[in-house]
Amino acid sequence: MRVKKTLTALTALAISLSMLSGCVNKQETEKDSLISTEAVSEKDTMNNSIENADNWESEEIVELAEPLNDNYVKWVIPNSISVTTQTQNKINEILDERYDIGVTFVPIDDLSDDTVYHEGLKSVDADIAFIGFDTEDEKTCEQLVAEGLFEPLDGMLEGSDLESSMPSQLWKSTEYNGNIYTVPNDAMQNIGVTIIFDLDKIPTEKARSFNGDISTLGDMLGDDDKLWYCLSDFDFSSYYGCYYSNGIIVTPDGVAESILDNADCMAWLREMNSLYLSGKATDLECDWSILITKDTVSVKKENVYTYKTKDIIGPRFSTSTGILKTSERKDIAFRLLEIVHTDPEIANLLVYGDGYNEKNGYVYDADGEIMYGYLNKLTFGVDSNVLHGADMLMQFDSAEDKKAYYDENVTVSPLAGMDISAECSEINKIMNNNRTIWKSSDLEKDIADLDKELNAANIKQITQDITEKLK
Repeated sequence: MRVKKTLTALTALAISLSMLSGCVNKQETEKDSLISTEAVSEKDTMNNSIENADNWESEEIVELAEPLNDNYVKWVIPNSISVTTQTQNKINEILDERYDIGVTFVPIDDLSDDTVYHEGLKSVDADIAFIGFDTEDEKTCEQLVAEGLFEPLDGMLEGSDLESSMPSQLWKSTEYNGNIYTVPNDAMQNIGVTIIFDLDKIPTEKARSFNGDISTLGDMLGDDDKLWYCLSDFDFSSYYGCYYSNGIIVTPDGVAESILDNADCMAWLREMNSLYLSGKATDLECDWSILITKDTVSVKKENVYTYKTKDIIGPRFSTSTGILKTSERKDIAFRLLEIVHTDPEIANLLVYGDGYNEKNGYVYDADGEIMYGYLNKLTFGVDSNVLHGADMLMQFDSAEDKKAYYDENVTVSPLAGMDISAECSEINKIMNNNRTIWKSSDLEKDIADLDKELNAANIKQITQDITEKLK
């Protein structure tokens, strides 16, 4: 899993997260700056974290201090995450004084690959565990939940401060067969497909009259105008309320189907292909007049109009945290998770260490540089109530603020809580091989060829079976 690999390959879920996954940075709201962590994707703004990752890998692992309180729990983290002895001592001083409990962190090797970390989880003597990372094609975290590694949390969650500390949509995303086994990552945020108009190039009246009909975008573009297309794969399906996973889409009313069988999705595909072939649309950075995005794109233009749709959450176990089935301290472990998500002082220590300085709600190091806490936010699952850093994340001042944002901007797919990777493995491979079909020089022929491949992979029966499961 190693930190450097995680940053360059993932950075949840699928943020989708999704994931990772995007949102509006409070620091840049007035400038309509849009960012995403749905797919947990890294961009230029993460260079500092990547440099730090090199340093972390070369540092000697420091032996962590013992907790002050006998009433303590063991928390598993990847050993490429830095928690100094001084930081743990400070955390335990607070835990002992305020809550009469303690914690010790158990580092597990993650420097080779994801498999090493995930295998280590199955035999470790601990109470709380960071589940690790999924990739787009490998859903190891879902497998760990399915294998029963984690304790169901439903009974402990009901009416608790932990349950009320984050949006219901995030809890829904970590359901598995009707139960919640892991605490969703509070740092995961979402934004739907967003269409941004440069009002210096597109007349304001015309831009604001846009009602969601993709086929009208071409008429808005003059001879010198460009549409910058920043979506990847088949993300555009979420524009119509569908959730794309493992090569198929699931509609808002719980029907699984092929992209090729969805009239809205095919209208989108044909329109974008037409714009691309005519030279009006490109996936290369340009001085755009219209921008379509969902992933991390910093919009530096100020005079813009933004049209966006709700984001759809599907299954997301990657970067979540749970209580191990083998733990003999489950009640104390749950209390500690609750404290981490409701006590900002402890959360800030976990994210930034004990040597940070605060100014105007932002966090700085001893040299006066604004700090990054991205990886620690993922590992410990916190973002709300944590000081603002240099990360491109939409941070919230309270759980209520975050829940209000999610209620307005995020919905949950009927697929949430279901793992369809096994049924759809062949379909997923076929669709991954066709992820750039929108740029096809002969779209109708490529659509016909794709349809043959999908039918040969039995997509009709598979989607029918998944629809029945959803019902």
